[in-house]
Amino acid sequence: MPALRPGRALRPLLSLQARSLLYGLGFRGGRGRARLLGAAALVVLLAGMAAAYMWVLGGSMVAVGAAGAIPALAALAGSLAAVALVFVKAPGTVFGCRDYDLVAALPVPVRTVVLARTAPLYGFGAALSALLSAPLYVAYFSAVSPTPGAVATAVVVSVLAPLAPAAVATLVSLALTSVAVRFRHAGAVQLVLSVLVVTGVVVGSFALGGASSGADDAAALAAMGDVAGALSAAVASAYPPAAWAASAVGGASAAGFAAFAALSLALPALVTGTLAACYPHANAVATSGPRRRAHAAEASRSAASPLRALAVKELRRIGSMPFYAMNSCAGLILMVVAAGAVALFGVDALLASGIINGVQLDARAVAALRVQVDAALPWVFGFCGAMSLTAAPAVSLEARASWLMLTAPVGAGTVLGSKLLANLVLGGAAVAVSAVALLAGGTGPLLVLQCVVCAMGMLTGFAALALAIDASRPNLSWTTPAEVVKRGLPMMVGALGGALASLGLGFLSATAVGSLGPATSVAINLAAPAACALVGLAALRAVARRGFPGPGWGE
Repeated sequence: MPALRPGRALRPLLSLQARSLLYGLGFRGGRGRARLLGAAALVVLLAGMAAAYMWVLGGSMVAVGAAGAIPALAALAGSLAAVALVFVKAPGTVFGCRDYDLVAALPVPVRTVVLARTAPLYGFGAALSALLSAPLYVAYFSAVSPTPGAVATAVVVSVLAPLAPAAVATLVSLALTSVAVRFRHAGAVQLVLSVLVVTGVVVGSFALGGASSGADDAAALAAMGDVAGALSAAVASAYPPAAWAASAVGGASAAGFAAFAALSLALPALVTGTLAACYPHANAVATSGPRRRAHAAEASRSAASPLRALAVKELRRIGSMPFYAMNSCAGLILMVVAAGAVALFGVDALLASGIINGVQLDARAVAALRVQVDAALPWVFGFCGAMSLTAAPAVSLEARASWLMLTAPVGAGTVLGSKLLANLVLGGAAVAVSAVALLAGGTGPLLVLQCVVCAMGMLTGFAALALAIDASRPNLSWTTPAEVVKRGLPMMVGALGGALASLGLGFLSATAVGSLGPATSVAINLAAPAACALVGLAALRAVARRGFPGPGWGE
């Protein structure tokens, strides 16, 4: 088959890749206008929140006299957004492609294919950069006398700023992916690193909230502006292109603008050409699995029970999919962080410090609320447990391998029980760590028992309920795991229902302790989670006993 001309083949390939990226963001044809409008509204809301935050940041820098550092900060913000997008989307889009065999068979030059796969990433990165830079430049030009040339330069710089960092990020992502696929437990390592990052962000947010709780708004804005100005100065000194961009926007150096534009355009072209030259080899390296060594089978090893073997399989899948684990286990991380905070500082100190929503309470107010706080505290752990549902999309995640699940020589109860058991193992580990931390911090045993019961009861009940829904109506035709992990009906029903139930029962317990006494509150905290667990298990048992079409299902 004769090869198509590059210009004629590039347009449909670019359209295909752009639509693929939009599909990953939730814009999907054929799913109903309401769903499309909902996804668009969510994107607009998130974009508005990001723009508002950047405008406040720029205004704070102007307020403290650091307006001159805004152009460098704008280049930094746009570059970081593009780099994050590349690290998320490049694996599986530029390299490590599942459809590489189809792409290689197309009558299209390799450089055209690589350009079609990288250009949408650069385009979306430029759009993110413009979104984040525009509010900063609005604040900047409100403090200086803008000229038409300066405004035009700012627009061009906003579009060009992320291109060079995105090109470098593409190569770095390829290198990291090539190294990661060599390790059998690369997903577990990535999961551990992600957990550490999330924990650091949560702890840092609480620390900043506590540190700024006693300051007024003007002082908080001034501190934000000082930090942003120092960061911009550091970036300009460590990354010369940011300084070139800042001087170009300020109109001080035409040579700086020329150097910045040349670098921003030449580096992506160089990276694209390099990938095109070695694209088959790069894709093969990025998709090669770990080198396995043959080991002699141990004849003395006893065979594991089907339930245990399937539960281990579920745990391995969770560990090999960091995206799945982080979305389904975020509540467990928050649970451990909350237990650590209570153990280290105590509930009274946390309430008095203003770390929670910035509301400071004096010692008298804390003492007056202590009984209600003890009644509601277990439901904080119940809320975290109900949000950690790895079992919710477990059936749908089988997808192409569902025939193995359908033909397994075990009943539906064993298959579904293994998925629930894996969820309970993870939740039980987090609850055990939290209980030890609370006891070590001096929390009363009865209160710790209530926290444990609330966490495990809500986790068991809503995980079983979500799993029952997923087993009744599985989505085995998904194209990305996000469809079932983040937007699936079982996850929405389980997480949202668990959150609402935890909030409602926590309010009921705090109200009952004031009118009926502590004994009533303790009874609610122990009986309500057990009832939720029994209801969820009953629903799951009904689904398992009914069975499903196909061999191996039904008992």
